[in-house]
Amino acid sequence: MIDKKLTIYDIAELSGVSPSTVSRVINNSGYVAKDKRDRVMKVIEEHEYKPNALAQGLSTRHSQTIGMLVPDAINPFFATVFVTLEKEAAKYDYNVILCNFSNDNVETLKQIAMLQTKQVDVIVQLGGPTDLEDLPVEYKESLLKGAAGIPIITNGNSGDGAFISVSIDDSLAIEHMIRDAYGLGHRRFAMLGGNSRFLPTGLKQKAFRNAVKAMGLPAENAIVIDYDKYDQFGGEQCVEILERRHGDNLPTMLIGINEFVAIGVWQALMKKGYRIPEDISIAGFDNTYLASFCMPRLTSIGCDYEEYAKRMMGIILAVLDGKVDGKVADVLSHYVRGASIGSVR
Repeated sequence: MIDKKLTIYDIAELSGVSPSTVSRVINNSGYVAKDKRDRVMKVIEEHEYKPNALAQGLSTRHSQTIGMLVPDAINPFFATVFVTLEKEAAKYDYNVILCNFSNDNVETLKQIAMLQTKQVDVIVQLGGPTDLEDLPVEYKESLLKGAAGIPIITNGNSGDGAFISVSIDDSLAIEHMIRDAYGLGHRRFAMLGGNSRFLPTGLKQKAFRNAVKAMGLPAENAIVIDYDKYDQFGGEQCVEILERRHGDNLPTMLIGINEFVAIGVWQALMKKGYRIPEDISIAGFDNTYLASFCMPRLTSIGCDYEEYAKRMMGIILAVLDGKVDGKVADVLSHYVRGASIGSVR
């Protein structure tokens, strides 16, 4: 039977050693004679003792806990990153606390203060203000003050080296997608949704324009529609904007800034009588389970989430060992062609 109330003092008494010796064995710190170590380990194994993570952290200086902040926990991208990171962290006996700040800067700072009281080892913030290309100085200072020395990892802006940035590089995948679409006869493209003020969006738009240009097409064949909403409503509104500007002469391939937007674009087009992909092809970003829910399957670009989690966890461990600072290399994404991209007739 597991004795959940067993303490290091009990172990010390049962094994005939001092509590400090038990602590050194548990934390693998300092010299302990073999016979004493064997006696302590025998008691631990017999009672299936599991040290309290926070108590253990008093000597290791690590609580084995990661705090993760996301702007929208329902969004499949953030949910998938959390689940895969949690699974990877468990391999190293780390826990992940998920906080949803609902795109509220004030709430973000409140949650960081809460994570500080939980004595998390590192904070991972995905999305929100740290995605801004021009990160407000006052927000950066508030973030650093609130974290009070806890390392911060983002998937966007590194804050001039104040944070560690682990981002996804979509440029090569975008190039493959545009080249593939060009081979199917597409000559006019549009990227819809998102705001270029946010670094991940701006980088996607830049890579999109470069990929279209690489096909020898004029700049006007790479249409970009900015829109603040990253949801289905944003996708529907982008179609309305596109129609106002181009009438019935729409591009033959529309790319949503994420899958929510792409689905909104899809729904708006279907309401207007368009067929996918016979009349217009659609693609998106993130390659989550949403892509497979579409009929036909949505063409999408996304990273290998397990690889991303491994990279993130590796960086977290390196940060805690004092071996990493500044910006970290990007994780490459890949292009998954679904049936929502077809040949131009």
